[in-house]
Amino acid sequence: MVKLQLLTLPNLTGYVHIQTNPKLSYSTAGTIDNACRIIDIFKALAPDFDTKRVCIKIPSTWEGLQACRSLEMKSIATLATTMFCMEQAALAAESQCTYIAPYVNELKVHFEEGYVDQNKAFDFCREAQAYYISHSFRTQVLAASLTSVDEVMQLAGIQHVTISPNLLRGLASTDLSSWNGHLGEYFAQGPANKSWETRDYSALVKDESAWRLAFTRSGFGASEGKIIQAINCFADFQEKLEDLVKQHAG
Repeated sequence: MVKLQLLTLPNLTGYVHIQTNPKLSYSTAGTIDNACRIIDIFKALAPDFDTKRVCIKIPSTWEGLQACRSLEMKSIATLATTMFCMEQAALAAESQCTYIAPYVNELKVHFEEGYVDQNKAFDFCREAQAYYISHSFRTQVLAASLTSVDEVMQLAGIQHVTISPNLLRGLASTDLSSWNGHLGEYFAQGPANKSWETRDYSALVKDESAWRLAFTRSGFGASEGKIIQAINCFADFQEKLEDLVKQHAG
């Protein structure tokens, strides 16, 4: 994966993103070791490359976000991925993550034909960004898991966005002057839920038991269910990739 990322460097000016092994999602120490190994591989393969441009993507479990905290203290940039609720967003900010990646659609929309997420996270993207700005956190929002050009256009005003090649081509062929869809619909107004202005997460993010319970209860269990689904999906692909490498390694 590091070799693949190095091939993209001529087209990039900012961070190179690479994700830790998802099977380590519930191991802080394992995730830290995996992230440091990734940095070491970059150094070995490209000695002249500035590894401060590497941003490590880590699932937003309690353990994963503690790993982010430790890595950021080592000046290794992190992105808290598989993000679905403010409990995760608050802990990511307190952990000094460089980015969070809220999933606008749950992951299985990309793998289960015909499936539609009925609870898209547009409001969460807006609320997280407003919360960070209001409280002067350094963490920035990088939305992910988008399925259409219209969804991308609705997010106009967000700090960053992940766009697949197919959607990039769609955007490139879109004439904005004749666009009749929604443009910046969610960021043209303040958050629907104003609780971000007064909600204090400072005690919650320091209490593992309280945070885990709050995360479990978020969305009546929907947020936790979505991250479990995402980790399972990523772990399945991790195992397929490992099997492929073993086959070709002889």
